[in-house]
Amino acid sequence: MFLPAAAVVADEDDAAETASDTPPDALAPTNLATFEERRQAVLEAFAAAGEDRFVKAGCLFELGRAADGLAEVNKGLDALVPGNKINRWMHGGNTGFLAWPGIDCYIRYGRFLDDATKERYRAIYTGGVFYARLTTSNHKIMAAVTRYLATQIWGADAFHPDPFFREDPYVVSQQKDPSDPPWGTYFAKDDPTGEKYVRSIIASTVQGGPGEFASRPYGAHNILPLLTIAGCAKDAKLADQARIAYEVCLAQMAPAWLRGHLATFAPRSYPDTESQQPWGVATIPWLYFGGVSPALAKAKAAAFAATASYRVPAVILTAATDRKTPYFYRALINGWALNHYVNRTYALFSRSAKVGGKPFQGQSYPCGVMWEEPDTRKGSHLWITNPAADEPGKMKIHTHGVRPFEQEVLGRDSLLFLFRISPDNPFPYALGYVLGGYRAVVDEAAARGRILLHYGSVLIAVTASQPFEWDPSAGILAPASKPRAGDSEFRIRAPVSAVAIETAHPDDFPASSPAAQLEKFRGALAARSSLKLADSKTPKAVYRNRLGDELECAFDGNDRVNGKTVDYRTWPVSESPWTSQKLPAGPLVLTDAKTSRTYDFKNWTIHEQTKP
Repeated sequence: MFLPAAAVVADEDDAAETASDTPPDALAPTNLATFEERRQAVLEAFAAAGEDRFVKAGCLFELGRAADGLAEVNKGLDALVPGNKINRWMHGGNTGFLAWPGIDCYIRYGRFLDDATKERYRAIYTGGVFYARLTTSNHKIMAAVTRYLATQIWGADAFHPDPFFREDPYVVSQQKDPSDPPWGTYFAKDDPTGEKYVRSIIASTVQGGPGEFASRPYGAHNILPLLTIAGCAKDAKLADQARIAYEVCLAQMAPAWLRGHLATFAPRSYPDTESQQPWGVATIPWLYFGGVSPALAKAKAAAFAATASYRVPAVILTAATDRKTPYFYRALINGWALNHYVNRTYALFSRSAKVGGKPFQGQSYPCGVMWEEPDTRKGSHLWITNPAADEPGKMKIHTHGVRPFEQEVLGRDSLLFLFRISPDNPFPYALGYVLGGYRAVVDEAAARGRILLHYGSVLIAVTASQPFEWDPSAGILAPASKPRAGDSEFRIRAPVSAVAIETAHPDDFPASSPAAQLEKFRGALAARSSLKLADSKTPKAVYRNRLGDELECAFDGNDRVNGKTVDYRTWPVSESPWTSQKLPAGPLVLTDAKTSRTYDFKNWTIHEQTKP
């Protein structure tokens, strides 16, 4: 079972959710070389200044500060008391962001709770309405995990919604059938305790990735509840399965990890907030794999994971940190065929919906290139898209996103975009987001439809099928967050167009200065690279790069690389130098120079062999 790459419209609940896990302010990166150093640092920072009460309590308990932890638990419970106007938006049922870490805290740190606090828990968790299924996948898994564990503690017959909720206008408005029992008496009619949903999510995660994969504000809420089941479920087999699923999530992210960047397509994310400093779900791989540090007091996901006893296997750590030579990483996640080309200090990444349709994805990280730029005042994600939203003053949550009018194919050091834009599209153009902070630039946009940029760790050429206007000083038309100094954008105004990104490592063009390196790169492209667009009923674009590779994309047709058709029907769930999962049913095999680790999803076992 795959989790759908569903169309999502942001709402008030999403706004509140985002506010709970916002991108960090720019801070100087901190070098924390080992897991234990990172764990200790985030525990201390979040215990001192973290905003999530239950996660903060867990950090305090781990640091041996039991009295302070107990005080934070009770502050966390305050916001869940029926009728309490703190976080009023939650009382429609969207309390998972607090209720789920709260139940985790109750089970794992129950030895530190007094009887009065335990009674507060019982009254709130058996009288709340936050178990009903809601809209997005993170809402559902948090609600199901919370209800399953609450049932484990207090029994299936303990749930009687507080009288407050019987008259609450929002709850009443959401009661679809007046004859149904009140919200909170069950998770779902055919799944009253949420157990079926928990089991289905564990199975779907190992087969096709967690919900909202790599989403910075939302992905952690799909992954970390698995860690809760692993550490809190009394059913030992279910706990083992959840731990395996959590570990598989790390294995799915590892080949796309770039020392702080989670360099992959992400549904439900905001691309213009990205720098190499991780936030949201990206702080989880940072905790295990290292790289540029997040703003530790805001790294809620990392802090939660740091309180757990789980430790990542060495073979996954290798997949996340070995960047000595270039490689491809293919993955079938959430129904998207993802492809990545990682070359030491940068990564190109794409996604194709040709594996099963063209879903709309308004909140997303569009495809492009990310690179190492440890100065967190600068962005390091250049991307191209047909924007889902691009109106000044109206982009409070939705950012530029991805529309069904865009398709891509990726090859070695190259990424080709093809656009066929509907006549009624209010944004009839391809949009390119260009980051400031480049060391050198060649602007041939108006003459040749090309710009070249040197970002220190990567050389980038953006080539369009027609000339376009680019003003590096014009800024951003409709930012969804505060723009960084020097960021700019361009638009290719045509119903059918093509854009190619070609990249190179600076070491491939040795010279005395960034400008001289970029000029050498320009000469290589002028001599050997080309972009052709056939504008017809079925548009097709072909890009030949400086290495002689040829990428071909036919809109709603076949993609080809060097004449070979890309067969999305046989796209692997995971394929990289370290990972191999050919089919959703598994097995998943992880390898490095010393160890082979095989995950059997039929029997839920792990077999590891190490060379002597």
